[in-house]
Amino acid sequence: MHLDDTIVAIATAPQPSGIGVLRISGPRAVECVATHFQGADLHRVPSHRLSHGWIMSKAGEPLDEVLVAVMRAPRSYTAETVVEIQGHGSPLTLEAMVRMVLENGARLAEPGEFTRRAFLNGRLDLTQVEAVSDLIHARSESGRQVAVRQLRGKLFRAIEAIEEQVAQVAALVEACIEFPEEGTVFTHHEDCLKRIDQASADLRHMLEHADQGRRMREGVSLALIGEPNVGKSSLMNALLREQRAIVTEIPGTTRDSLEERLHLKGLAFRIIDTAGIRTTADVVEQEGIRRSRNAWQQADLTLILLDASRPLGPESLQLLEEADPERTVTVLNKMDLCSQPPHWLHPELPGEQVLLSARTGEGLELLEALLVRKAMMGEVPAGEEIWITNLRQQQSAERALEALEWVRDGLVQDVGEECLAVDLRTALNALGAIVGATTPDDLLGKIFAEFCIGK
Repeated sequence: MHLDDTIVAIATAPQPSGIGVLRISGPRAVECVATHFQGADLHRVPSHRLSHGWIMSKAGEPLDEVLVAVMRAPRSYTAETVVEIQGHGSPLTLEAMVRMVLENGARLAEPGEFTRRAFLNGRLDLTQVEAVSDLIHARSESGRQVAVRQLRGKLFRAIEAIEEQVAQVAALVEACIEFPEEGTVFTHHEDCLKRIDQASADLRHMLEHADQGRRMREGVSLALIGEPNVGKSSLMNALLREQRAIVTEIPGTTRDSLEERLHLKGLAFRIIDTAGIRTTADVVEQEGIRRSRNAWQQADLTLILLDASRPLGPESLQLLEEADPERTVTVLNKMDLCSQPPHWLHPELPGEQVLLSARTGEGLELLEALLVRKAMMGEVPAGEEIWITNLRQQQSAERALEALEWVRDGLVQDVGEECLAVDLRTALNALGAIVGATTPDDLLGKIFAEFCIGK
């Protein structure tokens, strides 16, 4: 990938629409468009101002009536000179304009190259790069809000503040290595400990909320598990407020997993309605049960449904025994058929319990509130919380925290400054990897490859 040439791509969806946008970035961006634009001299127009006119073909025929914006470096998305052509969303017209720009010396942008140039030119750090992708693909309101806060640099500034604390200690250690007679670290021993403790506490707080950040970004998978005919499909329909799953009185109606999206309090849930789990000789049903167990194993949360109108069967008892209480909610369904709470209800059921009727909707709001609380691990996210939102960031933060713990132990045990310097450099490298300062090129390539061509 060359970063000193001019690139072009369609920035809007490749389908007919009201508006289509062509983006050109690089040193010859203005030149690639100016000779075909009839309306204003793009070499002279002020930066960040729209100019109305026509894009003309090489033969002098009009291609489209457009608005053109010139954003001169460094005040642009890529920190290079960028020209955007805003025309009608005709794929044929946009492709014709792309060919026109290519003939004038530009090349077609690679996936994510505009954002990659913004990163390499210091316009964005790696957490902001990931926030761009998260914002485009946000599945819920909470995910969108987290992406916007990260795009504004909140995580970057938090990591930068931690880096500053660690760098101050590293500077003192390096000074002691260079000038051992000064006893720099010994003189500032308490200050060094204080800085390391503060940096560790800030990182630890972020890591404690990492799973919450991931769930806000990616959503929560929720598996509905139970014997046949306990009301899994009815509960799915009740949660969705529509008849999405087929419901009959015949056990085993659901033969395969069915997935749907649900939003609760700004969180995205991926509900998986599974086949009833029981002993059967039916080969097709056995495959459905195998898939049910796979969905159960991989889900973030599980609802184990029980029929409250009849005693527990051996299959239900086995499911309850296998359940993980930390990620399980036990739903006692069909309460509309009970004159009183089930006599077998007791605290030994795994997870929290909800009395519910999927048919009447009784208890549904209580279940929804419990799901949100369970998904967020019992906490209501603060509006200005700083989130670690993916595994890459989490692993780097964990490496940094481990190195800081080594530094603290070294300070307490008065180990040599050379050992402290190594551990401090490890911590700083791990912190740098979060924001992209020390991220390997192959990992950067994987991150940008997930972007579309025009971004």
